[in-house]
Amino acid sequence: MKKVLFIAAFLCLFIKLTAQDPNASVFSNANLTSLKKSITTDEINKVNNPLLKEAALQLQKGTYPIKERVKKYECYLSPQVLAKQLKTSAYSQFENPTGIYFNKGDKAILWVGSAKGKKVELRVTNFGDENYADKKYELKDGLNYIDIENKGNSYISYFLDDKASKDKIEVHIIGGQVNGVFELGKDDNNRWTELLGNAVSPVMDIVGKQTQLIYSVASLKRECPDQGVELIQLYDSIIGMQHQIMGLTKYKRVPKNHMLGRVIWKGFMHADGMGAAFHDDTMKDLANVARLRKNSWGVAHEFGHVNQVRPNMKWVGTTEVTNNIYSVWTQYVYNKDMPKLEREKLRDYDGPKIGGRITAYMESAFVHDQPWLTQAGNDRWDRERPRDWGGDHFVKLVPLWQLQLYFTEAGKGNSWGNPDFYGDIFIKAIDEPVVEGRQDSYYQLAFIKRACDVAKLDLTDFFEYSRMLYPIDLWVDDYTCAQMTITENDIKQVKTYASKYKKPTTPVLYYLTANSIEAYQKKLPLEGTPGSGFTKEEKQLTVDNNVWKNAVAFETYAGDKLVKVAFVGAGSDDAKTTTVHTPEGTTSVKAVGWDGARKEVLM
Repeated sequence: MKKVLFIAAFLCLFIKLTAQDPNASVFSNANLTSLKKSITTDEINKVNNPLLKEAALQLQKGTYPIKERVKKYECYLSPQVLAKQLKTSAYSQFENPTGIYFNKGDKAILWVGSAKGKKVELRVTNFGDENYADKKYELKDGLNYIDIENKGNSYISYFLDDKASKDKIEVHIIGGQVNGVFELGKDDNNRWTELLGNAVSPVMDIVGKQTQLIYSVASLKRECPDQGVELIQLYDSIIGMQHQIMGLTKYKRVPKNHMLGRVIWKGFMHADGMGAAFHDDTMKDLANVARLRKNSWGVAHEFGHVNQVRPNMKWVGTTEVTNNIYSVWTQYVYNKDMPKLEREKLRDYDGPKIGGRITAYMESAFVHDQPWLTQAGNDRWDRERPRDWGGDHFVKLVPLWQLQLYFTEAGKGNSWGNPDFYGDIFIKAIDEPVVEGRQDSYYQLAFIKRACDVAKLDLTDFFEYSRMLYPIDLWVDDYTCAQMTITENDIKQVKTYASKYKKPTTPVLYYLTANSIEAYQKKLPLEGTPGSGFTKEEKQLTVDNNVWKNAVAFETYAGDKLVKVAFVGAGSDDAKTTTVHTPEGTTSVKAVGWDGARKEVLM
């Protein structure tokens, strides 16, 4: 009886194979990975289909790369559905890289296991030069015969609109050339070097835990010849920090889908509906592990655009701002001794390259009373244009950076500390139902209230000083301009809302920078002797921070009027000194402590 059943099963398989293609009769199984035991070379040479004949000959010789051509591919949630769930732009549409490269005009045969009615496609995409081309081929169960219309790396698109299935689908690709895929957790740096050395495509598919890269082989050979593991781990780390800031890590909602970074051949770098894109010329920094760790801003910035939660964390005037919450934090984590905003030597209100954007922010807000979205800085001193208002995007970042520093760094060991401060804010933003027709002012005010809720502190003084909680009635610039109107009544309502919480222990949170974390964290008293600890030059002082210990800022006055502000360490490469502007009419300079205490430096 068992013998009869075996023969019946074999006959069914034979009929199935020959029904699809008589040439497949030399194979002993449906997925075409083994030959009949009795098959001869002469019989294989009679196979009319060149692809099947070559595969059979290689199988006979034991040289067929089964592991490269026969794989089980994962099912992922549709990138568009995921984007709607997270309120972000789309994650990768190019999951499941096959490692097979095709030339235009190639013929391919794909055996596909049972998809159980789900849509599965072969996608061939040319990322290798400026002639981007993309073509999808729908696949059915069993054998599929395809004429390839454009060159490119290939991918198995297996997406569902409701939720990702745990079912994998087996696919055998016959045709094309093996280029390979580098996968973190499966491959090591020896494999990396081997893949680069044997690549037939101009680009290599690299898959990490959270990131997928498609970068040029030539650039990878030059910039990262033997550190493939470290490179993709670094990208995963950058994306991991974004997921933490978004609250996805804390609330266990990190998606299975990858974020895509790809090489482009025109432009510089940008983000779009496909992910983050970087010109090949940038690979000297982006594909070099040491240089990327030193300056990760651009990568975090563009991936940050994809991860902007819209519209709740991306309203008018913030398109190039809220994504930099990711950038400034990533840059700081990797280079705490060289925080970007604090060390930049860019123009401030007085021209010389001293305080840069933080000084510009403090003077724009505290001295010139400019509403937050319009504050002047190195990238935009002329705030008013014929039809709209706007400000320096990095200047607008500063108060958002101060909040991160206060709760995640200065808060360590203190009651107000919260390493997931932004994560708690973002997750609320993600989960809030979208209501059509809301004005941009709603999202700015909602952010302020959420910050108070998450901190369990009344932060309205800080937001008033930053001029985020401040009257404005202007047409504000962005990629899409819009009206921003915040009234005195709006401000009153927010203050009433936040009044249920206590105030922070510091009344000068708005002076916090990476240079003064310790003073806030440890509540260190301000020290210094009036009339000493500085050198006086024309229209400025250079203050010795070892003499004026624990100062968080220096204020310049003309009578009772505040005319200049210098955060501690402004103008210094190592924060050991502070350059303080003293324009004509200056009557005093005061050092400020974390608790708001002030001491005369210059009288």
